Amino acid sequence: MNRITTIAVALLATASLGLAACGDDEDTGTTAASSEPVSISGPWARVTAPEAKTSAAYMTITSKDGDVLTKASVPASIAGMAQIHETTTSDTSMDEAGDDDAMGGMKSMKEVAKIDIPAGGSVQLKPGGYHVMLMELAKPITAGETVPVTLTFERAGEVTVDAVARES
Repeated sequence: MNRITTIAVALLATASLGLAACGDDEDTGTTAASSEPVSISGPWARVTAPEAKTSAAYMTITSKDGDVLTKASVPASIAGMAQIHETTTSDTSMDEAGDDDAMGGMKSMKEVAKIDIPAGGSVQLKPGGYHVMLMELAKPITAGETVPVTLTFERAGEVTVDAVARES
């Protein structure tokens, strides 16, 4: 191949990659095109009270071939730490309190090491379930503010989304 042909092929390949990254994702905050192995839709973060030190980010993660979410992070200007959490409800009976008919459950949150995203399926990060916990907030999160959240996957690598802050 001569030098001009080589340069033309390289420019065409670069332009093609750039156009693919500019796909129409509507206004859902999605940063990965649907042809990508992982796509994120509807990212949002919870608005906080002025004195709050924690918040959370939510979204739906879809994987074409299956993947595993292993880590989440945000800039230090937002929070000192971000972790993948799950809210669970224990199945404890209220019998001990003397109410045989009442069933109660204690909600708790815990960090999880990973979230499996099934091939051709999706997982919702939502209030009361999986979420990205933002801790040691640097400042309150206000309505309309954009919170960049970087998710790390085993196969897809790092994917950053902009979660817009809103009330629940």
